[in-house]
Amino acid sequence: MKRYVLIALLFILLIGFSIFQYIEKSNLENALDKNEQKLDDMIAESDTVYFEARETAEKFILNYFSYEQHPKQDDVEEYLSPVIINELNFSSPEEYEEEMSDITSSVSDLNIYFGDAVDGRQKVLGVFDNVINVYGGDSTVQSLIEMDLENTENGWQIVDFNFFQY
Repeated sequence: MKRYVLIALLFILLIGFSIFQYIEKSNLENALDKNEQKLDDMIAESDTVYFEARETAEKFILNYFSYEQHPKQDDVEEYLSPVIINELNFSSPEEYEEEMSDITSSVSDLNIYFGDAVDGRQKVLGVFDNVINVYGGDSTVQSLIEMDLENTENGWQIVDFNFFQY
């Protein structure tokens, strides 16, 4: 009889341990599912990139930094907010007009990099070589332009920028 009690007790302990393991496994799987969902949500939020902003950034750089004499407002105004248009200088001084006629500028090795994106706004970095030709002599300058673009009713527009040449 002691044997049967001992076997029954071992059997009850084995069943209890199995039930405990099953419950623990279910709890761990639920916690894992919740954590995976949180991770997926965080990745989705941090990986938001508005790739459409690239086209506006590229066209602005190519049109503004590729010119003869000076940049033309008509070539870039569709890519700029009205505030930025007013900040840029599109005219050359008339006293230098004849001397400026020999100046050309072009863009080479343009690369676009994406930064933070939030609520229809995208940070973009343009890295390029600005090749300036004055009186037949070329000078190449490494250029960086950090732009803040916003998706407006007129499409993507540059609302702020910082420009550096080295």
